[in-house]
Amino acid sequence: MRAPTPLPRPFESGPFRVAEALAHGVGAKRLRGRDLERPFHGVRSGPVASPREHAGAYAAWMPPHHAFGGTTAARLWGLPLPNGWVPTEPLVIARPSGTTRGRGRGTRHIAVDASRLRLVTLDGLRLLDPLGTALTLARELDHEPLVHVVDALLTPSHRYPDLLLPVRPWTRPEETVAFVERCRGLRGAVALAAALADARVGVDSRFESVTRRILVLAGLPEPTIHPEVVIDGIALHPDLGYPRLRVAVEYEGEGHLDPRRAAEDILRYEMLERAGWIVVRVTRLDLARGGVRLVSRVAAALVRRGA
Repeated sequence: MRAPTPLPRPFESGPFRVAEALAHGVGAKRLRGRDLERPFHGVRSGPVASPREHAGAYAAWMPPHHAFGGTTAARLWGLPLPNGWVPTEPLVIARPSGTTRGRGRGTRHIAVDASRLRLVTLDGLRLLDPLGTALTLARELDHEPLVHVVDALLTPSHRYPDLLLPVRPWTRPEETVAFVERCRGLRGAVALAAALADARVGVDSRFESVTRRILVLAGLPEPTIHPEVVIDGIALHPDLGYPRLRVAVEYEGEGHLDPRRAAEDILRYEMLERAGWIVVRVTRLDLARGGVRLVSRVAAALVRRGA
């Protein structure tokens, strides 16, 4: 099979409007080529394999008063969501209340108060800023996933994977309280305030948020996030811990499978245990079925300490 004729600049990479390609001399037959997808009416692109590419295809003809919001903006910011992205996921389009609603196939439109939410640009895409994104997520996410989102907005950690926030922390608790107050009466404000009340500063990943919240919801004492433990002059910071009881909870995700990381983990755990700490090492399996195994293991460690 013959390879398709290369497209001229600026159409050789990224999505483009059919009308513009025709105006530059690209033939209609070439625009029907099998190597080009038709994600939206009047738009062509290469294979759409990520939220960024999906949003970029719509942005090629998005009206100027539209922006990405909700789950779409969350994926563009790298905020944690309970479900992974699939190509059939509708794009969430935010438009100012009272303006024309779009009708693009594969989109879901929501009205927002443009006077109280801020629009920004990320990699050439127009979207709600992270706090506005969280407010629109609060319309549809359950409480616990929304807490994970707020945890990500509050974290100063640069180890948190996949976050594309230009500044960390993006916001502080008092700033978020002020934002929620400014948005009083808007849909999602009450839910976002409730999530903020249960959010904490400092997590390194969504799974640290999940682990902490499972323990709290089970009625166990709330653990400290990354407590400082100084041993032989070396400061260690377990993921979660009960410093007074000397119990540490370490979540081991896929990154811990790296040989160098695994060796560092072994040394750190040995140091903690020599200093009298109990280390509860947690994997995703411990979080299954509502975290029954996690709660049982941490509760047993606390009992051993007389809690």
